[in-house]
Amino acid sequence: MSNDTAINKANTRLLFSDIDGTLIRKDQTVSGNVSASLKKMADAGHGLILSSGRPLGSILKVYEYIISQVGRSFPNAYIIANNGAQVYDIAAEKNIFEKRIPLSVVDSIQDLAESMNVHIQTYTETNIICTRDDDETKLYKRRIILPVTFSERLADALTDPPYKMLALSTEGSEPLMPFKQKMAEGFGDHIQTLFSGPGYLEIIDKNADKGNALRFVAEHLNIPLMNTFAAGDSENDLPMLLAAGHGYAMKNAEKLLLDKSLGLMVTARDHENDGMIEVIDDLMR
Repeated sequence: MSNDTAINKANTRLLFSDIDGTLIRKDQTVSGNVSASLKKMADAGHGLILSSGRPLGSILKVYEYIISQVGRSFPNAYIIANNGAQVYDIAAEKNIFEKRIPLSVVDSIQDLAESMNVHIQTYTETNIICTRDDDETKLYKRRIILPVTFSERLADALTDPPYKMLALSTEGSEPLMPFKQKMAEGFGDHIQTLFSGPGYLEIIDKNADKGNALRFVAEHLNIPLMNTFAAGDSENDLPMLLAAGHGYAMKNAEKLLLDKSLGLMVTARDHENDGMIEVIDDLMR
């Protein structure tokens, strides 16, 4: 490595940003002020890694929207999808990291969910896979604009093992707690569950989370962890915020993230009022 390259790597910073409740507002837009800050970040040569529980296809649409607002692409642009089970290199248009759920386990999790009357779904690279068009499916389709395939057995609609499954409740997280406990008892050796928002219980490989994905991307790019900045608002963001050199909980974050013992910084403004600018300003300094 040349001295110039080493200096460049030492100065390059990476922003790992959750999407919902962090980077974009409830109306699925980014403010003009945040867009201007992101442009300064891109112009300075720093990287943007969108990190979400959303599937890849949905996050790519968010990235395209952000680029349209910022007016340029980012160097070192990656996507951490499905809560860290998938890392995608945007420029190379390929996965560079994967953790999948075996199809046999998909069947077993579906059986458990149905026995407890819990909505369960999974994904291909391009589609949401559900058993029926129930209230939870209708709610999810309004938030995640992807095609839906209906299949009585989820695994029958899959050609490859999925990156994640998702249990949903239109009544918030509390009705899903018994299912979360049963998942820990029956699948805890190789599967973990995390809430990505009220009523959204993510089901992923035990070694797949946003924190491990952040460390992977930093090592892949040879960027020091101290040059990584991460922002989020939900339980599934916590491993990423703790792994980053600089972790930020949004003002609107769940109480778990606001616990002072975690040592996270907390933005003075929420995601509806340009809280992300505080994170970008610190990164630029």
